[in-house]
Amino acid sequence: MNKFISFFSKVFYWITLLSLILFFTLLLGIEFFDRYISTEAGTRWLYKKTPYYKTLQIKRTSSGLRYLSLGESHKEPLLLVHGAPGMVMDWTAFASRERIYEKYRLLIVDRPGYGGTKPRGAEKSIKIQAEKILEVLEEEGTATVMGHSYGGPVVVAMAALKPELIKKVIGVAGQFDPDREITFKISYFIRFGIFKYLLPRMFWVSNVEKLSHPDALRDLIPLYKNLECPVVLIHGNADGLVPYENSIFLMNQIQTDKELITLQGYEHPLQMQEPDYLVDFALGKVKTLPPKRRSK
Repeated sequence: MNKFISFFSKVFYWITLLSLILFFTLLLGIEFFDRYISTEAGTRWLYKKTPYYKTLQIKRTSSGLRYLSLGESHKEPLLLVHGAPGMVMDWTAFASRERIYEKYRLLIVDRPGYGGTKPRGAEKSIKIQAEKILEVLEEEGTATVMGHSYGGPVVVAMAALKPELIKKVIGVAGQFDPDREITFKISYFIRFGIFKYLLPRMFWVSNVEKLSHPDALRDLIPLYKNLECPVVLIHGNADGLVPYENSIFLMNQIQTDKELITLQGYEHPLQMQEPDYLVDFALGKVKTLPPKRRSK
């Protein structure tokens, strides 16, 4: 019996050790990939198969925010803001649809704390994030803005802060209600400083944002009265990460021209799962999607 217990103790030890090695190897891989994509060479590799690749420019604002410009310079800007965690990779499927360039030039940002944007620390304030991204439009001109998840309240704040720079807001599965933030228990565990050095940067930054998100969202509520442009929210009612009720909350807060489009049965990562729909929506070619059957 003792030999039997000893054997399985050794097996358990090696399985645990190998699992930990694989886990930390995965984390290192994510960090190295993020760092590579944050370089000019990595970004160009990521977008090399997109239409108008030869027009790709990698730019930086005076405060250090990095963004991509893709498409013909005379076209109307469409600015895309990723969620948390996220990077410019989030919009590659969207950017690969050639028809979007019929109307738009894409501006794809690395939000503060992510990718090639500097400084590299987390920015808790959505308002400050919006102010930094608005620097892009001060250089590039009035734009339609689309934000996914955490990027949703960022683009709404941009329109409230500088109405003259925003033509239209499109929020995709956005988190707006400070009382409907879903926070997993692990977020409280990994908030301690040591994890800043153990986790990939994007995960650490995302967790800092997650824990400060409710307060940051409350700070935006007084700004909503400044909205002037149309606001369209697209949200799947099967979203398990950012509940659909978040978009209802914002609809009840704003007075400008507004619309909520409900995607029946759709989940959270719409910018990756439904890029064709979002492209056609931005082009004014489609309104909604047929109901999606949930897998049993």
